[in-house]
Order: sequence, then C-alpha cells, then structure tokens
Amino acid sequence: MDKTYLTLEYNSKSRWLSYWHQISEALEVSPASVLIVGKGSGITGNAIKQLSAGGTKVVTVDINSAVNPDVVGDVTRLPFEGDAFDVAICCQVLEHIPFDKFPDALGELHRVAKKRVIISLPHKRKHLKLIFKLPFLEEKTIIIKHPFTVKRCTSGQHHWEITRGVTRRQVIKEMKKYFDIEKEFLNELNCEHRFFILRRK
Repeated sequence: MDKTYLTLEYNSKSRWLSYWHQISEALEVSPASVLIVGKGSGITGNAIKQLSAGGTKVVTVDINSAVNPDVVGDVTRLPFEGDAFDVAICCQVLEHIPFDKFPDALGELHRVAKKRVIISLPHKRKHLKLIFKLPFLEEKTIIIKHPFTVKRCTSGQHHWEITRGVTRRQVIKEMKKYFDIEKEFLNELNCEHRFFILRRK
C-alpha cells in the first residue's frame, strides 16, 4: 500500500469532510454495489461497507497498483460491463488526465453506474466564506469564489483544475452530455473540492 495515503497530513480534517460527502451521497440511494475509481486511502470504501445496512458490495479500481485496488484499470476504459454498479465514485481523479480525455471518462462512468455518479474536482481559487447561525435555523455556509483569480494549473500532478486551465462552464457542458446534475456544492472546510452529484440521462 502506498504510505502517502496513510498519513494524517494527507487525510486532513477537510479531506475527512470530503470522505463524508462521498459516503453520504452514495448511501442516499441505498446501493447494492459501489465502484470507487481512485482508491486512495480506502477510507470511503471501508465506511460504505460498514455503514450500509444491506452490506453494499464495494469494488475499487485504480491505475496505480501500489494502492492495492481490487482491479487495476483506467477510468477512460473501465474493465466492467454496463450497469455493473448502482453508484460510481470518482473524486479528485479526473484532473490527473488531460481534459480532452474527460468526456471519455464521463462516458465510462455513465456506462457502468445505474443510479448515481459522484465526482469531485479541484477548484482552487481565492474565496470569501460566510457562516451564519441563527436561532431555530440550521447553520448556513455561503462560499463566494473570487471572479478574477483565473490562473493556469501549476500542480505538478494535475493537467487542469476548475478555473486553472478549464472553466466550470466547460466542465458542466461536458457533464450534461451524459448526466443531469442533481447537486453541486463545495467542501465547506477547504472550499477546494467541488462536488457534482449526477444522474445519467
């Protein structure tokens, strides 16, 4: 197992909230089976198995054999039959492939997942965050991304990020060819993981 994923530095407080969103959105549709593309630490898959009342089957696929996925494979050519899973989770993965391959990955996720696809992408941009807590109402967080901080992607591992090489509008345009977007939100702790909860057309 790649030790990078087994440190508290990698599994930061804000990343744990991203895991929570992945787990919550997957379990919301009571899946019998879940595909996780990009195994990472394995925390999401283990939690889904433990928290699902019916014992959800979880399969991990990763291009990196060092993380010990169930299947070694490429998101643009998933080695599974159509409709093989109820839910597919693909978080902080797609920015590692060139954007011209993004539609291929979406097409494969569309092909294998019957009920829901959960995607998160990096959206690193200066922002303003406001948190409101009023009596008798739930806490509300409002995140406003700065409109004038568009930069090229400088990450050594990422080909692109939202507003760094690719716009949010471009991402949504490609998603809508395959999916209806049920929800879109940011991880409210670090505001850098933008989630898209998708239902295939």
